[in-house]
Amino acid sequence: MCKNSQDIICSNAGTCHCGRCKCDNLEGNALIHGKYCECDDRECIDEETGLMCTGHGMCYCGNCYCEAGWHGDKCELQCDIAPWEIKKKCTSPNGKICSNRGTCVCGECICHDVDPTGDWGDIHGDTCECDERNCKAAYDRYSDDFCSGHGQCNCGRCDCKTGWTGKKCEHPISCPISAEESLRKCQGDSHLPCSGKAIDP
Repeated sequence: MCKNSQDIICSNAGTCHCGRCKCDNLEGNALIHGKYCECDDRECIDEETGLMCTGHGMCYCGNCYCEAGWHGDKCELQCDIAPWEIKKKCTSPNGKICSNRGTCVCGECICHDVDPTGDWGDIHGDTCECDERNCKAAYDRYSDDFCSGHGQCNCGRCDCKTGWTGKKCEHPISCPISAEESLRKCQGDSHLPCSGKAIDP
């Protein structure tokens, strides 16, 4: 009865007594709480000031929720631009804040799912509008399989090299005319490819 979703008794932050968790709060401050002692509000205390969320936010289950104009893990950073300007700077062309792919911090989008090395993110752009994962044939964040190796990925869209076509440049162009023009030439009067008399290869 005292095990959390990871099957750990009282989240290793308390003891089970009569089927209920009694959280370890040695100083009597009730900073560790929750049904399974899963919330540790000590995570919200700023080391410099000793205040919960630096006095500029509320702590809920170990996470600071900052007041308007403040940000940071412990609400320690102040933003000096107006809230409407913050929203305007983070709004993408499709009208969504950071294209629903990032977090707006003080008028700047911090995009989710960045490369662990910090060199290059799969999601990038001023408003996180570019998603390079759209350019990969089979998504693997560590592969260089952009545009099937036959094109350049530009803001989530493949620009194919000469001789290649398709959303991910996966189809070779063996004919110098477009697929539509080729179909028109082969349909004839019957409007069926090759007048319905084609032989499958």
